[in-house]
Amino acid sequence: MALPKYTLRDFEAQFPDDAACLEWLKDFLYPDGIHCKRCKRITTHHRANTRPSYCCDRCGNHVHPTAGTIYHKSSTPLRLWFYAIFIMASTRYGISAKQLERELGVTYKTAWRMFKQIRSMLAGETAKMYGRIEIDETYIGGRKSRKGRATGFENKTPVLGIAERDTKIMRATALPDATRATILPIVRERLPSKFTAPLPKVSGV
Repeated sequence: MALPKYTLRDFEAQFPDDAACLEWLKDFLYPDGIHCKRCKRITTHHRANTRPSYCCDRCGNHVHPTAGTIYHKSSTPLRLWFYAIFIMASTRYGISAKQLERELGVTYKTAWRMFKQIRSMLAGETAKMYGRIEIDETYIGGRKSRKGRATGFENKTPVLGIAERDTKIMRATALPDATRATILPIVRERLPSKFTAPLPKVSGV
């Protein structure tokens, strides 16, 4: 069965403003919670009022989810970055920087810089990954209809995440299903050949 298409209406509902985009980025980068460098453990964090960061409830240390990403130190609203990625990733025949300029309402210089960085990021999806690798799958969207990992995900999209632990680079891929037959070819494509025989165990597969 074909996966439901992620539409512009879906995007606008999920990312209505910069705060929603920052919250998604935080959850994506820290799915198990934010590890505070001062407290040296995972602690509860709250959103800062004056800057795009999260503060540790115990010591007040700030964590910036945009650090080390293409959004770092950008004056362009985060939602425009997300929208640019959405239209570039969903356009079958590609999109030019000039069209991006018109879509976003920014200068051509800004559109070209965004276009170049997003295209580089999307092109890097097939690049090999090295070092300490973490692999896991999750389910995004909808409500789980009943308990259990094997069932109850009819309204969710399976997503495979492969991360380089040292560089914090992560590749996420939407899947038609989370079976071994679907996941292992993607893992083999991402990892160098010397690491795929024997292949590392994939969590949940």
